[in-house]
Amino acid sequence: MRRPRYTSSWQSKRKSWLRNTLLLIFIGLPLLLILAELIARGAVLATGSTNQLVPNKTVAIAQSYAFKLQDSNGNNYPGLPDAGLLHIKRSPLLGYEILPSQSSDYWQINDQGFRQDSSVPIEKPANEIRIFLVGGSTAFTNMAEKNQKALAFKIEKLLNDRVRAQNSSPEKFKPKEIPYFADQIEAMRALPPRIRDGSYRVIAAAAPGYSSGNELALLAHRALAYNPNALLILDGYEDMRSPSNQPAREIGNVEQMLRDPIAQYRQHQTQQFNNWLNSLYLVKAWQKWVAPADITVFSSEYQTFNAEQLAKDPKELQKRIDRYLYNTQQMVKLANGIPSLIVLQPEITGKQKSLTKEEEGILKSLGKEYSDRAANAYKLAEQTLNNSSLKSKFVNFYQVFQDTNQQAFIDPIHLTEAANDLLAQKLYESTEQLFLVQPQSNTPTGEGDTPKPPVVVPEAPTINKTNILPESLQPLKGL
Repeated sequence: MRRPRYTSSWQSKRKSWLRNTLLLIFIGLPLLLILAELIARGAVLATGSTNQLVPNKTVAIAQSYAFKLQDSNGNNYPGLPDAGLLHIKRSPLLGYEILPSQSSDYWQINDQGFRQDSSVPIEKPANEIRIFLVGGSTAFTNMAEKNQKALAFKIEKLLNDRVRAQNSSPEKFKPKEIPYFADQIEAMRALPPRIRDGSYRVIAAAAPGYSSGNELALLAHRALAYNPNALLILDGYEDMRSPSNQPAREIGNVEQMLRDPIAQYRQHQTQQFNNWLNSLYLVKAWQKWVAPADITVFSSEYQTFNAEQLAKDPKELQKRIDRYLYNTQQMVKLANGIPSLIVLQPEITGKQKSLTKEEEGILKSLGKEYSDRAANAYKLAEQTLNNSSLKSKFVNFYQVFQDTNQQAFIDPIHLTEAANDLLAQKLYESTEQLFLVQPQSNTPTGEGDTPKPPVVVPEAPTINKTNILPESLQPLKGL
């Protein structure tokens, strides 16, 4: 029996409808998106609303602190994150270093690679007291809105304010000479001591992500050439989460790039596509008003936090802490008598009381395993350094924000502006102990008596710039 003739016609219409639908999807939809993008651009440009599409301030700051790794010719490495604004390069001596003479809306790097507004001369001006602050991103003060809000500048201001106060109101501080009468001596004891007079300059020689191995190399090959009068070493966290077989931190998985260049090329192509996609006004509008971008989008490798980075194995953890202690001892030894302050940096698990909702959210996202490992690592680090023969002052700021009611952390180690103010105050209080000047004895001496010299902080020893690397640092040759 013959089939009805309309069957083939129906099938033909069905195929035609399917073909037209596919053409509409593959041709019409892209054209529609292009038209929408052109309309969006035209509307934004016509109304002068370009600034409304920029990321929110928090994301913009995070992006400015994210790394942009470049080769020796200033080119980006294919496949590595390139959305950041802080230009760095790999270094055979330091692992990696911040490129000099660059700036953003939130920081400025001088011509020596320090976070300073101006160059630091090798020859120290008369009456200048130099303090070098070294460490990782906490010392660099990630997320600070400008140089003047960074830790180094805050500490510098506090020290110079102290000098001005003791010079303008000397009666409020211990006198330069011990008085004769007992009641005057008793009154003197209640007064705060004076610190060494001079112009204090605190230089931020820190770099985000640095561990003690990087800092040791930086101190040996760069910082000591500027004859510092004191060192502030604010670190510890990166050592706790860096494998014990890594002498220092490096940026960029170059070995993987060489091992699998095809996969690296695909990653590079994906990144190029994402960069193009994020440049569209439609995407910017979506990220601005519908689904705001998270600051973690611009996080560099060293800013990714999880429990797996903190050693669970006690032996591995002890090796990491021993590396931290060894490098710290070498920095103190290399300083050769320069007063040094070793500070174990704050971390969010050290604040278990007075948590804000934001901090509770951070801890919840990190998980209990992270909190337990972090607390254990800090406990072991404090015990190890306290029981060592470290010839320097050591303070533990792990719980420095324990009783702070307002938000201190914006992630596990980076701080709010208010928290940086408090940390700067604590660092200042510890730093001034390095520069205390005791009153001189004015008791007349008899014939044959030897007068007691005044107690002052000695000048920094002269550094031999031609050979400042002792034999004890030979393991760094492989850095």
